[in-house]
Amino acid sequence: MNWLVPGILGGGAAALAAISRSRRRQQDALAASSGLEPARDLAHVPAALQRTALWSLAEGGFERKVVHNIIARDGADIAVTAFDLETLRERRGEWAWLPVEPPFRIGGVVSVVICEVDRQFPHTLLKRAGRGDRLEDDSLLSGTNTFVKAVRGMFGLPPSHEAEMPADLPAAALAIELPEHWRVYARTLDPSLSTPVVQTALAHAQRRDLVIELIDSLVVVYPAALDVSGADAFADLVETALGIVDALRAAKLSPRGVEP
Repeated sequence: MNWLVPGILGGGAAALAAISRSRRRQQDALAASSGLEPARDLAHVPAALQRTALWSLAEGGFERKVVHNIIARDGADIAVTAFDLETLRERRGEWAWLPVEPPFRIGGVVSVVICEVDRQFPHTLLKRAGRGDRLEDDSLLSGTNTFVKAVRGMFGLPPSHEAEMPADLPAAALAIELPEHWRVYARTLDPSLSTPVVQTALAHAQRRDLVIELIDSLVVVYPAALDVSGADAFADLVETALGIVDALRAAKLSPRGVEP
């Protein structure tokens, strides 16, 4: 039996090393497909990220496969960061919904693209209809931390909670014209959202369950209920985010307001 403990420790170390190598390969593949570079963490991302509905729904979390670069788009340099976020709630075996009308949830692991632009936005959340709107519980075998979820069930703990609503977002969607399946929440609507160029970009962003958050200088884009699987799909999400950014930047301010 003297060999048992060293054997267990050695096996655990080997498993962790294998997981680390696998995630590094995935990170390199994401970087190659999206034109970004591997990054250590999110230290370079402005603190406004922590005031988003995403952060409230997740209660923070643990970033994986972080990639980052400066992308030249239409005469401007856009700082782009993409990563998978394993939510803190997922680690606890639970999930949350945002108490807007209608409410929606996010998954335990969320693929996120953040673009930092040369504009300032009031906090705005746009949501496209999709799976997250159904507020379905995770199956016991889905996602991670199945043991924690099973233990919670044994003790009768609820699988979900209402997330804290960001103070600068209203619960009711605004009554403005948007492309089909889209709704928007904001206390102060950025006028560029009403321009044809932005409306066209939203219509072309056809990924179901997509969320777009504008806050300060950040454009944060993520599918609500599921992470993105595979390097090509991740690159497509990055390009979707950049298309939204291009449209927002193309909506120029004029003495009469915002024009395309």
